[in-house]
Amino acid sequence: MTPPPFDHEPQSPFDDHPISAAKEILPDDDDGLDDGGVPPAGPGCGMQSLVILLLAGFAIVIVGLAAAAGWTTGQREANVYATATRSAAVGEQLAHIPNDIASGNTVLLDTRIRYLATLTPGVPGLAEIAVTATALYDALRPTATLTPSPTPELAATPEPAATETLPPPTASAGGYDLAALLQEAQALFNTAQYGDAAELLDVIMALDPAYQTATVRALLTDSLNSQARAYYQAMQPAAGNQIVSRIEALGLQLGDGLAYERDVGIVYLNAKSSVGINFQRAISALEELISYGQGRYYAEATQLLLDQYIAYGDALAFDPNAGPCQAVPIYQSAVNRFGSSTAISKLNTAETLCASQPTVDPLSGQPGAPIGVVVTPGT
Repeated sequence: MTPPPFDHEPQSPFDDHPISAAKEILPDDDDGLDDGGVPPAGPGCGMQSLVILLLAGFAIVIVGLAAAAGWTTGQREANVYATATRSAAVGEQLAHIPNDIASGNTVLLDTRIRYLATLTPGVPGLAEIAVTATALYDALRPTATLTPSPTPELAATPEPAATETLPPPTASAGGYDLAALLQEAQALFNTAQYGDAAELLDVIMALDPAYQTATVRALLTDSLNSQARAYYQAMQPAAGNQIVSRIEALGLQLGDGLAYERDVGIVYLNAKSSVGINFQRAISALEELISYGQGRYYAEATQLLLDQYIAYGDALAFDPNAGPCQAVPIYQSAVNRFGSSTAISKLNTAETLCASQPTVDPLSGQPGAPIGVVVTPGT
């Protein structure tokens, strides 16, 4: 019998039995299968809708919380702004009370005290101010002096006639007689007390913004414009500019020439702030100020400009990092601009010192022969 081929090789005991696909059976293999061995379907539409609703609810809650936080922050900022505005108004009224007491202006003093009394919380020290105001009023009240007179002869007493009872003065806005306040403001304006008139008109507008609006605003416009002009004429452009800004903030009509006064005043203040500190900036601002022509600042600006040229030249001449050579063109500008004898003398000295200084060869670094002015810095 012929042995089967490869009979010398080991034989598998399963040669006569076909091997089917084997599968390891684990204890949890049946989990997640239905009765037919098919995995169940994913979550249904109801579950997805519930998740979407929950997410939408969370989003609405977050938006609501953010809106509430923004509203709370806005309310807090508004309260802070209102407190600051009230404090500024109170401070301004308190600052003028000593002047009213010193000048004996009982009408304006009484108005300020009544206005402060309406504020909540109460203004500290208002009770003491009221006592002082009462004492001032009593001191200024005229005292009737009785003079003896002869006893008149008895005459027939006429029958008493019906007397007309005058109605009390009309009061509005918490007990204030606004008509009397407006009349007092007009009297202050007529006597060139423009600041006091404007303050009294501010009080009227604060008490009743609708009271004779056209008349009050017209008088306030005239008062503020006149006050600004007075400041400019007194060489106080900073105060004048402040009044002009107030006129514009209130939406009132700016008087003729006040916009020009404000612009020139700004240049003047810029120049003054740089004098003696930054020579180049001061010289530039003073040149700009002089370019406006003959005006109330012209004479002062001209003298300041000459002084700044000379001071700038002196600073360069005595600066170890600059020296007289750099001072020469500055002095020369002063001479050309003004022909000042002081500037001429300083120019001659600087030129002499500059010419006597040895120069340094930029290639060898060795001193060379003295030469003239070699540095021309920009002014």
